Amino acid sequence: MKEFDLIKYIQKSFQKNNQQKNLLVPIGDDCSVIVPPKKMAQVTTIDSLVEGNHFSSKYFTPREIGRKALRVNLSDLASMGARPPYYAWLVFALPSNFPDASIKGILAGVKEDCRRYNVILAGGNITGSAEFQIHLALSGWVKPQRMLTRSGCRHGDHIFVTGTIGASTLAYQQFKAGKRPYPWLVKRWANPDPKLKIGIFLAENRLATACIDVSDGIFQDLGHIIKASNVGAELNWEALPIFPRLKKLKPIPQMIGFGEDYELLFTVNPGNLKKLKPIRTQITEIGRVTKQGFKVLDSRGEELNATNIGFSHLA
Repeated sequence: MKEFDLIKYIQKSFQKNNQQKNLLVPIGDDCSVIVPPKKMAQVTTIDSLVEGNHFSSKYFTPREIGRKALRVNLSDLASMGARPPYYAWLVFALPSNFPDASIKGILAGVKEDCRRYNVILAGGNITGSAEFQIHLALSGWVKPQRMLTRSGCRHGDHIFVTGTIGASTLAYQQFKAGKRPYPWLVKRWANPDPKLKIGIFLAENRLATACIDVSDGIFQDLGHIIKASNVGAELNWEALPIFPRLKKLKPIPQMIGFGEDYELLFTVNPGNLKKLKPIRTQITEIGRVTKQGFKVLDSRGEELNATNIGFSHLA
């Protein structure tokens, strides 16, 4: 499909964008123009998915690639407590021989999740490339006084994480080692679940003293929180909500700590624990904020090695 034919195809596929009252200038102009909701601040993120790193066309369907491009960005917005409507800008870097059917499948996945998560495709770009890549920027909205950030937790705060961890990490590690990932791991790797409602709940009720999404590994991302807040942390290894089927493999920190989980990791003041009741079945308490240092302790109180575990884009 040639460049301008693809642009027309995208315009037609997402033509309902023109019905959004806050989007004054939709796809097709040099820039998009958006009217922000009253008394709200804009939250913006951008992420890239590169073939052979963030996904594999061998194991992901085109729809899953499109959905993941959107969901990893939505996870960032969730960590800030951002509200819809969300606006997206999609960039394709395409080899000249990239199949039309794959492009259409990816766009179908993007469109599907735009409907699911109240996302409006506001624009983007198409460029040629030696390798296939997707880049996506996404914006949402927060009340300035209620947004979540990585800093703000204090000694004594309780540490929580949503969902389960580890399955996506192991799929990624198997893939990078040249092995065929277990199908049940690939399913998690290809289909992250951004915790938007939980992020909004934490922000609106001012419950999270700090929050981050687990994209680079639970140990490394918690390290970002304690560094930004100038505190320490102590994790209970036995309390970590490791994906049930993965637990049977008796994992060690290195097996579950290299990212791709896209869960929310957050801290809560002890006085606000009862207010977590509406989301209690969706979260797990895994540790406490300390004055300094970082430890992962097993059931006997012995420290496990969880240093230097996490994804690095430039490693």
